[in-house]
Amino acid sequence: MGERILIISNVKRDVELFEGILGSKGFDIETISLSDEIEETILKDAYAVILGDYDLIGNRSYNWIKILQENRSKSCFILYGEKIKSDETSEILQKGIYGFIPRGLLSERIYDTILSGLENRKAFVEILGMIDELRVVNESLKREKEALRTKNQELGFINRLTSEVAYDLNWNGILPKVLDAGLLNVFDVELLSIIYRLDSKWNLALYLSEKEINNETLERLKRNIVDRYFTLSKESILIKEMTFQLYPSNLTIMNKSRQTGVKVSSSSPISFSKPWILPLTLAKKPLGMLIILPKNKEELKKGKKELMSTISNILAMSLKNAQEYHRLKEMAVTDGLTGIYNHKGFIDLTQREFQRARRYNKPLSLVMIDVDGFKDINDHLGHQAGDYALRELACCLKSATRSTDILARYGGDEFAILLPEIDMRKAEALVKRMLHAVRNHAFKWRFEGIKVEISCGISNIDELEEGGNMEELIRRADSRLYTAKQSRKIFYPVSAEA
Repeated sequence: MGERILIISNVKRDVELFEGILGSKGFDIETISLSDEIEETILKDAYAVILGDYDLIGNRSYNWIKILQENRSKSCFILYGEKIKSDETSEILQKGIYGFIPRGLLSERIYDTILSGLENRKAFVEILGMIDELRVVNESLKREKEALRTKNQELGFINRLTSEVAYDLNWNGILPKVLDAGLLNVFDVELLSIIYRLDSKWNLALYLSEKEINNETLERLKRNIVDRYFTLSKESILIKEMTFQLYPSNLTIMNKSRQTGVKVSSSSPISFSKPWILPLTLAKKPLGMLIILPKNKEELKKGKKELMSTISNILAMSLKNAQEYHRLKEMAVTDGLTGIYNHKGFIDLTQREFQRARRYNKPLSLVMIDVDGFKDINDHLGHQAGDYALRELACCLKSATRSTDILARYGGDEFAILLPEIDMRKAEALVKRMLHAVRNHAFKWRFEGIKVEISCGISNIDELEEGGNMEELIRRADSRLYTAKQSRKIFYPVSAEA
């Protein structure tokens, strides 16, 4: 079968002419009248040439050629008809018509025009193919360029993240550092959360893309995050005992720092569904958890999974280093026998609390405690029994104090308790409660009861003269402890002095 030619004409003589000249040359001739569905026909069937009677179809040919061009048709469109003006011929050619043949010259020119049009069509098809190939190459280059840009962006983020957090031993501001490293440039997130533990304290840092969030939604998010961590690690976390930090995306709503001034509204569209959850683990031991809630709830693709895994590893290593640092730091201020603060830890914290009480004009009391007859316990029952008595006494004292009080083993068999925002009267009441707890505690060593009695001395910051320091506060309490032991009054408050 030869090339297909579609003739748009109602003139029988023209059709017979074309069939006689072109049909004899091996072309396959088809005819369609103006009344038929021309647009559908020329698009549906691949015609090499479309011959149209311009006298019949007129300017409708412009619309058809436009349709062919929009659909990237390879058909060659040729018009014929009565002789037209040169400017009209120019307009026809500019519209994309290959040529125009005057009706009187049809028999002479039709075959050569068809051949020329087919040659033009062949070149046009080749050009279209080249354009398509070029488009494919350009699209591929564009994708590669975008992939390279994304990869460079991700590598830049990983480099900055490593620099920011890999050796960060603080971790109190870990989430802002992750954000500052550029996480929001590589992930479009609605929520970002890190839950972790330092020492015995659980921490939750939360970033939200929303500018506002209501309390109910916020509490629900906290519970959801804690529940997911329990599923991961089987560790229970009390939300009320957790340190929480919220970071809004629009920092202009903050007051003085990122941790304060969060604007809370009455409603929020945040929905905690399909989060990306990455455990922060080392040696298969959960240290914490990173949660990302992507916008549009998109799935985590392979490339992003690798990136998330890298982020998780960096954060896990950093967290492990921070935990080890805090453990060693805590050991430096913790008494190895009783687990409470040692002398160094007590002095450091007392110095801080003393300055705070002075600055804000707050009450502050100190209790010094000594075990009566401790040497007898060691001499008669052995040093292991003495150690046991000190451990039990520390537990007993701790149970009688508040969580904000600072309990320490001051040295040997001497203990100290710093009572922030407690005046002398309340301090005396606490000491009485503490003495009652010690009297009622069963100290038993290898089925043998141990008699543990204590003496106390109390001092208060309000007693000190202007310019009085922490050492004076300790000296007063220690002096009163000595007086209490000598007088056997058990404890010596300021009211007992002359």
